[in-house]
Formats: sequence, structure tokens, C-alpha cells
Amino acid sequence: MTTNHQSPFKEGEVLEIQTRLLSSARNRHAESMAQRQAYRNLFGDDWTEQPQPIDVDLDESAHLDDLLVELALELPADPSEVIIGAPQEYRATEVGLFAGEPSYRPLSSSRPHLEHQETISHRADQIIARGMDFAVSGVNAKSGCSKRHDRSLSTPGRTGLIANFYLSHAQRVVAIKDLHPDVDHLQIEKLLKIDAFIRKLVQEYQGTSELPGWAKFVSPEIKQFFRIFHLCTRPDAKTITIRLDHETAQAALAAPRGPANYIGEIIKRTLAKLGIATDQAFNLEFNHTGRTENHPAHIHGALCIPDNRVVEVTGALRRALAEGYRQRYNNLAVHIEAPRSARSWAMYCIKEYDLTASKLSDERSRKTRPDYATQKLTQQAQELYEDINAWIVLESIS
Repeated sequence: MTTNHQSPFKEGEVLEIQTRLLSSARNRHAESMAQRQAYRNLFGDDWTEQPQPIDVDLDESAHLDDLLVELALELPADPSEVIIGAPQEYRATEVGLFAGEPSYRPLSSSRPHLEHQETISHRADQIIARGMDFAVSGVNAKSGCSKRHDRSLSTPGRTGLIANFYLSHAQRVVAIKDLHPDVDHLQIEKLLKIDAFIRKLVQEYQGTSELPGWAKFVSPEIKQFFRIFHLCTRPDAKTITIRLDHETAQAALAAPRGPANYIGEIIKRTLAKLGIATDQAFNLEFNHTGRTENHPAHIHGALCIPDNRVVEVTGALRRALAEGYRQRYNNLAVHIEAPRSARSWAMYCIKEYDLTASKLSDERSRKTRPDYATQKLTQQAQELYEDINAWIVLESIS
């Protein structure tokens, strides 16, 4: 028996569709080239130098694509390191690698210290968001609230992207502060134009309303992101990975105040014996290899120690937490190095937050969080979050 399959297309319709698609592609290419030339005229001939791609979390890339269809703006690497273009795919997370291996994707080789920024005068006032009153007067406050389109920083990808945009904004603030308004006015103009473009981008991507309140509406996972992100921008910041030995891991998991607090206190006491007092933040997680030679529990986090004390601190922490750990290949018991990217490392540290929290809570029969951070660092992370909020609100009224 022979079955005749009838094509769903009429004769010549396929060729017509192909022709339309080809024409549409040519038109988009022409528009893209015109847009690129317009940005080259705006920012100068060096606007395509030293690209630094932003790797957007995959679940957020659709929003960025809608915003920047075929726009490929590559800004100068100094002082801004931002390019808006097609999102790059994350490489698969490699389980069990130590801090510094390409388990996380760096955005750049270094980050300047941006902790104690001062408000600057003259033309940089156009891009400073601190200390402003954004209250909007009106009789019916509820009417205004109902029309707002707020989008919380609900995922690590969205959080990291907005945090990095704010970091580039803060870099421009510092750069303009160091320039003379009369001698360097052309460079100041260029920085202001770049910042205006970023302001518009953030407004379109994030929305125009305030971020949710830190205390009640920001998840523990996102709070930990801001702690680690902020810590990695400080001088002497270091990333740290510690793979616990069996004895330490079992004691930590049985500790009444939780394993993260148990480990954090040991690190604090160990550093105090060396005369080092520093903030720290880390997340506990488990590898999934199924091997029993070493315990699966390990931590990823950040702290601040001088470069010339890294070897000393590494040895002390090894003796305190991982003396029985058997090192294999690049899986060091304790690994400390300078952060390659504050954003990427912070995202890497919290990548299994929910999974670990669920595992700990089930095993301990009570709610147990896998994160640890000093109180002072939590306050500074909240201030950073509020600074970003003020900057976003400025976008909506500027």
C-alpha cells in the first residue's frame, strides 16, 4: 500500500518564504551597521577596543535580547568594562574544582576598590544617586503604586547583572573625580555619555520602581550574593575554598548552631591566633561524586588577608579544618587566591544554596541555612543594595 504525503505548502510558497527571510536579514544587517556607525560617532573610534562580554544568566537573556536586538555596543575598558551584546552561554559547572579554576566565569582580571566612595562635585553630579529625596507627592498613594512595574532581583543572574552595572557606574564616578573639569572636559563628556547609556539600559532591563525592602523581601540567597560580592571588591580580598576532612565535617553537621556557624567560628579563631581580624562570608555545599575517600562537604567564600600571609593562613586553616583531607589533582584542601571577578565568584558560591539548605534541613530535622557571614559585612551588603536601589530610582526620574 502506498501513502502519498501532501506538502503543507503550496507550489512556490517555500521559495517565497526563503526570499522574505533573506530580505529581512539584509534589512536587519543594514540597520545594525547604521546603528554601529551612530555609536561610533557618539563614542569615538576606540569604542570597539578591548571587549569585555557580559555573560547573562540564561533564564534572563530573553529580556536583554528584547532590549538590544542586534545592538552591539562595546565600551572602552577603562574606566568601564561593559559590552552589551548577545548573552554568552555559561560553561557547565565543574563539580569539585578549587577556587580559581575555571569553575566560574571571570568578567575581567581585576577590580578597583570602590568601598568608600565620596560624592563629587561639578559635572559628575549628573550620575550620583546618593542623598537625594525621591518622594513623589500625591493624594492617592495607592494609585501610583498600582502603576509601578517593579522587578525584584529574584535570581543570581539578574542580581549579578545589575550589581555589575552599578559597579561600572561607581568606577566612572571615581574616574570623573580624578579628572580636571577644564583640562579633561572631553574625557568627562565621554564618561557621562557612557553612563547615560548604561542608565537607560538599566531602566529598560530592571524597571523603574524601587527594589523590594532588604529585610523582608530579599531572599537569603541574594543577601549572601551581596555579602560576597561586596567583600570581593575590597583591598586584599581573597576567594577561599576549603574541603573539610571527615572529622571536621561530621562535627560541623552535628553542631547545635549549624555547620556554617561551627566552621565560621573555627576560621575566626584560627585567624585570630595569627593576629588577623577580617570579615568573612562563605557557603557550605556538598559534591556529588559519590566517593567516600573524602567527605563531600566543602565551602566556597571570601575574606580579606594580605598577599604575604596567604601561605601562612592556608597552612593554619588546613590544620584546623582539613588536616585529614586527601588532595587529588587540583582539588586542594585549602585554596586561597585573589578574586578574578566579584560577580562571577559570588554567583558561584551560592549556586547550590537551595539544594544544600534542603539537604541540611532534612538531615537535621530543622531549618538550617548553609551560609555564614559576619554582622558587619551584612550591614555593608545592605548599604550596597540600598545604593543600587537609589541609583535605579534615579534612572526613573532622570
